[in-house]
Amino acid sequence: MVIKKYLSPIEIQSHNFRTQMKGYDKNDVKLFLNAVAESFQELCIENASLKKEVERLNASLEEFKSRENLLKDALYLAQKTADDLKINAEKEAETILKEAELKGEKQIKEAMVRAHLIERQIVDMKIERENAILALKDFISRLSTLLDVIEKSKENENIETFSKEPDK
Repeated sequence: MVIKKYLSPIEIQSHNFRTQMKGYDKNDVKLFLNAVAESFQELCIENASLKKEVERLNASLEEFKSRENLLKDALYLAQKTADDLKINAEKEAETILKEAELKGEKQIKEAMVRAHLIERQIVDMKIERENAILALKDFISRLSTLLDVIEKSKENENIETFSKEPDK
């Protein structure tokens, strides 16, 4: 009997064992194979579902990374804008005096508030990213554990369980 790395549920259900004089009851073997095939089918369906979930989470992670880059660009632009406004306000202050100083300070404060809001958004996105990474790592760990259990179960199934009993 050739044992492949992975058996399909149909292969498990349709497998025929050689008969022997004092072999196992065919009905018991068929019932057991049907139960194994059903369990394996459920695991195949669950595995496919988990793969889809990983793909979805990877897509979300990529979206978060993209958002983080946009926020970094926005923060740079806000900081550059704040710097430009400050320089312009200083130049105007020399010619217009008090009115230009007040106007420049107001614009700087607004730019700093915007920069602070953007920085907060970046921190929030990093936290979300870390949570997503932790969730993915946990998910992958659980998948690995499940695969280890399946492999162990498969190893046990592959051990020759049918041996001839000595005639007494």
